[in-house]
Amino acid sequence: MSVLRLENVKKTFEGGPEVLRGISLAVEEGEVVAIIGPSGGGKSTLLRCMIDLEEVTGGSIYVGEDAMVKDGKYCSKAERARLISEMGMVFQGFNLFNNKSVLDNCTLAPMDVKHIPKTQAEATAIKHLTTVGLADFIHADSRRLSGGQKQRVAIARALCMEPEIMLFDEPTSALDPEIVGEVLDVMKNLAQQGMTMVVVTHEMAFAKEVSDRVVFMDQGVILEQGSPKEVFGNPKEPRTREFLSRYLEDKMA
Repeated sequence: MSVLRLENVKKTFEGGPEVLRGISLAVEEGEVVAIIGPSGGGKSTLLRCMIDLEEVTGGSIYVGEDAMVKDGKYCSKAERARLISEMGMVFQGFNLFNNKSVLDNCTLAPMDVKHIPKTQAEATAIKHLTTVGLADFIHADSRRLSGGQKQRVAIARALCMEPEIMLFDEPTSALDPEIVGEVLDVMKNLAQQGMTMVVVTHEMAFAKEVSDRVVFMDQGVILEQGSPKEVFGNPKEPRTREFLSRYLEDKMA
């Protein structure tokens, strides 16, 4: 069964061009989907529409079997909130509460949104913080963490909501090159544990090695998708080949 399904999704910002031009995509349980493509192609907007940070202007989005939006019409506010809670989101810029500790960052949403008791929320947070390698930073001041540590807290925070699917929007783009690996390692471990994931990324090695399916987007449409072997080894579309040429040339050098 699809964990997330989009049918003919369109998005136009007021006074601007159509950013998403009829996107259809289904993400199956346990699947890792990497979305690649040039900047400005609509990748991040698509991810934000999936989790209702942007409203679509047409099409349908299903979370499991339930429609969050059908033919451009959204379900009730309460139902939207319930469906959104099934998804976790990790942003480029961490989006931590700098005035709160690492533990408080991870327990706030489960307690406020899902009304989970504090002791249970803290136990879950400690479990996920340990998983991402931050057992020694549970009570640390969020402001004193490195970029890589902050992004790992952001991943743990999303996991604390026990989501059915995790969405990652360029999770390493704001990091120094030497600490990119520590975040990618956490994501690889999640994939190995069977977490359903959609990852917008410029990390071509990650897309090639970890994803089950690669989706190439440009100018608001999906131009090509397939297994990493198909897309990286034998891209069918000229635009895909052009985009990947630098990566492929670097690997051959």
